[in-house]
Amino acid sequence: MLPSSGFQFAFRSITTFAATLCSACTRKHSRPIIPDSEVEADRALDAEKSPSSVVFEMVTLCDGFFLGANKVNCATPFGSGRRVVYGTDDGIYLSDLREPNRDPVKVLALLHVSQVDVLEDYQLLIVLSERQVIAFPLDALDPLDPMAGLERAKRVSSHTAFFKVGICLGKVLLCIVKTSPQSSTIKTLEPIDPNTRGRRKPPFQRLLPGWNDTLQLFREFYLPVELSSVHFLKTKLCVGCSTGFEIVDLESLETQAFLDPADASLDFVRKRKRKNHRPMAIYRIHDNFLVCHDDFAFYVDKNGCRSRQDFMVHWKGSPTGFALRYPFVLAFEPTFVEIRHVETGLVSQVIQGNNLLLLFADTLHGYGPQLQKESPQHPPLTATGRDVILMVSDGRVLTLRLAAGNLRVVSDTTSLASESSR
Repeated sequence: MLPSSGFQFAFRSITTFAATLCSACTRKHSRPIIPDSEVEADRALDAEKSPSSVVFEMVTLCDGFFLGANKVNCATPFGSGRRVVYGTDDGIYLSDLREPNRDPVKVLALLHVSQVDVLEDYQLLIVLSERQVIAFPLDALDPLDPMAGLERAKRVSSHTAFFKVGICLGKVLLCIVKTSPQSSTIKTLEPIDPNTRGRRKPPFQRLLPGWNDTLQLFREFYLPVELSSVHFLKTKLCVGCSTGFEIVDLESLETQAFLDPADASLDFVRKRKRKNHRPMAIYRIHDNFLVCHDDFAFYVDKNGCRSRQDFMVHWKGSPTGFALRYPFVLAFEPTFVEIRHVETGLVSQVIQGNNLLLLFADTLHGYGPQLQKESPQHPPLTATGRDVILMVSDGRVLTLRLAAGNLRVVSDTTSLASESSR
């Protein structure tokens, strides 16, 4: 369980900032327009002044430890949310939230760790360090000797841009992306049940290096575009690239555009002016998809056609990460978190800070009971403890949680996991 209390951020007034915030909407069958900014600014300010408007509260998990050159770049919870693994420029650190007054402890001596994830059902820690994807058994994390675990490391990939873990085709998959401005190679790997590793191989092969491999190749394919993100649907991958979102069938490896090219109401996406425009996240909201780019967000249906023509959001800044906790979508900028209601697109809350970075907002296995029912051939998949949002601001690691209610965090993995047709 996360600590019930902790240091609360005291943010300065957001009057100046909120006065410029606005959402945008489109009238049916027309190009998107931005509504009067002063009207929405007043709404945002009125909400900010009301106690009921504080939809998210912040609890500090770690303060004053990750400073200077040892900044925290990424994090992931495990152990039913009681423990957190941090990735920094100096290595992997482990924190037990049941001991709030104890500093994180270094458990692996690695450099420039940019991503971490834990496959707890398979007892694996996946790390991206200096562009290398490395797998470690969880029991290799030794607080007394951060060098010891390196002897049990298995390098999975080199020259890697990023990786993503999720569920597709009823399988837990590790998706590793190597990308360049002209092309990308995507390798998907499936973790091997720790109880059966090496059993299928003849005895003489067990004498060879790597006989007890923890991951096995599932699919590998090439795309002639630069990828920036990967999202898991029930039976397909959705990848974000310079041309927008593309759908990849992992069985046939055929690709198609996520958005319907015949839908003229989506011309504003195809005709955008910024060349470095990035598609970043997709969330399943009821029967539609909320499509989040780094400058706007809108809805499409399962066929990729524009839906909810009256809905359009223009982000005030340039988000570097997104999270969804229904009914709110959170856009993380370097100096603020913009929180909007997914039904109206209006600003619900603004959280200010310095050097803000989203560390974690991903329930790896989606809604556990549903996915267990769909994938009975795999070990039980537990999402408990991963339904949190972690961020860092000036070295202070915080968790964001709803101030009231008992709603669950939904990531791009979770929200798409139940999609039956894509």
